[in-house]
Amino acid sequence: MLFNPNLFLHGIERLLKFNQNQHTNAIWLIGATNQHTFYRKGLRYHSKDSAYAAAITLLKTAEVEIGLHSVSSEPIVEQCNRLTNALGKHINYHRSHYLNFNPKILYPQLHQAGITTDFSTGASRDILLPQQAKNMEGVTLTPTILFDNIFFFQNPEKVFDQFKQTLLEAQAQQRDVAVLFHPENFIINPKLWEYYEEVLRLVKEG
Repeated sequence: MLFNPNLFLHGIERLLKFNQNQHTNAIWLIGATNQHTFYRKGLRYHSKDSAYAAAITLLKTAEVEIGLHSVSSEPIVEQCNRLTNALGKHINYHRSHYLNFNPKILYPQLHQAGITTDFSTGASRDILLPQQAKNMEGVTLTPTILFDNIFFFQNPEKVFDQFKQTLLEAQAQQRDVAVLFHPENFIINPKLWEYYEEVLRLVKEG
């Protein structure tokens, strides 16, 4: 299933419809690489796939906010320009795939590309609020405190206990934070719909 080139498109279609029904705004981070994928730290698609073009059209039609989901093996500026051209408008948001990045290389490139917010700080299998960092090269660092991957490895009750505590910490420090769900993971693990709804409920209550 993971190697199905249409998996991410079907995930986007279903999650987009769910968010619209729930009146939930989200930032959609999508790649813009020309490289062949299907390796551990590669994306499941590239910018020449027909499914990729369909996904871009779908997101543009829905008029949602779109940012760049970059790979570390290609210059950020090239990926940014490719996505900007595909969307026909400037992008402001970014996250590094697999959180695989060198800050000394990444942030100057994001600044050069005009990207203002980065979600690459955080830990994919832990729920934590990183120490507050200064903006880097004019880029605001907004930590991602919850990744959906954690539900594949930890007990949901424990995850939500930690998540609620971390939300309270962020609130006390008046910090913006992010959560991340991969659209294709909802197809791989349907239980994520339940977890996603609970995350939305907790965020809205906060």
